[in-house]
Amino acid sequence: MLTDFPQNKPKYICEKCNIITNNKKDYNKHLMTAKHNKPLVFNKSLTKIPQSLTEISKDLVENSIFQCKHCNKTYNSRVGLWYHNKKCNSSIHEPIKLEMADEEYSEEHSEEHSEEKGYRAIPTNNEIIEILKVQMIENQELRKFMMEQQKQMIDQMMELASKSNVTNNTNTINSNTNCNNKSFNLNLFLNEQCKDALNINEFVDSIKMQLSDLEEFANIGYADGVSNIFVKGINALDIHKRPIHCSDSKREVLYIKNNDEWIKESDDKLLIKNAIKKVAFRNIKQINEWVKENPSCKDPRTKKYDKYNKIVMNAMSGVTEQEQKDNIDKIVKNVTKAVAIDKYALR
Repeated sequence: MLTDFPQNKPKYICEKCNIITNNKKDYNKHLMTAKHNKPLVFNKSLTKIPQSLTEISKDLVENSIFQCKHCNKTYNSRVGLWYHNKKCNSSIHEPIKLEMADEEYSEEHSEEHSEEKGYRAIPTNNEIIEILKVQMIENQELRKFMMEQQKQMIDQMMELASKSNVTNNTNTINSNTNCNNKSFNLNLFLNEQCKDALNINEFVDSIKMQLSDLEEFANIGYADGVSNIFVKGINALDIHKRPIHCSDSKREVLYIKNNDEWIKESDDKLLIKNAIKKVAFRNIKQINEWVKENPSCKDPRTKKYDKYNKIVMNAMSGVTEQEQKDNIDKIVKNVTKAVAIDKYALR
């Protein structure tokens, strides 16, 4: 059988402070506290008796406005007012107590831990929530401040980098401009500075042949022998008198003066090859003169005889067509290197 026990209704209620208790002693002590005697501003008046402690806490949080006694600013919670009082410039820097209700709660529970004590202040969980809210707001403001500072630093760095790039670009442009202004002009070089150069045929005819050049054929062969004669004749002339110039030695791009006109050599190199063959032929014609000066070359028992045979053999461009082609190509390469234009020296 179930028995309904009557619930004890609260007997002592402080409507001003929203405090309820069943203990008269506690109620009398509350009436003497600073909290009870401290003026509070309410949004709404409590017109009915709360039915539970939860309802009291809810009404206290929702309906109370806490006012700073120094600057008259109002807050919806005691925690907000407590944080404000720590920073309020109008305060006299006197110790600020949160509320007497907490002190009462501590003192009363230290004297007697009894379930009969029925009154409580705002729940501790709400206080913690309010503190966390305030800290969150402060953290957000600090984070916002740090982000603004970081953005300013990035903007300054970008500005400095931009100025540096502008300076570098300006220097590069100026450098390129100077280089372009001083760039080598091949047409101007050939048609103006080298306008008095020899024609290729005039150059071949002007080469002074020597018997010592012919004798060298016995030691170094046809290609190197003809190359030495040709290059020695080129080097004997002033650069502006030379009939051949090379603008690109790697690709063997040659410009040859022929019939008083500078022309670009064709890919088959006909002009330069004909000039090489003429020089080689003029050298071979010296054999008869060399024999006259060295009559002992006709005697097989002498060293002059052996040398004569080597000269005759090496004076020929080659036995086979491929050998002749390879020798001519080698001479062209040697001449090309000798007449390459030093564009930087001529600026």
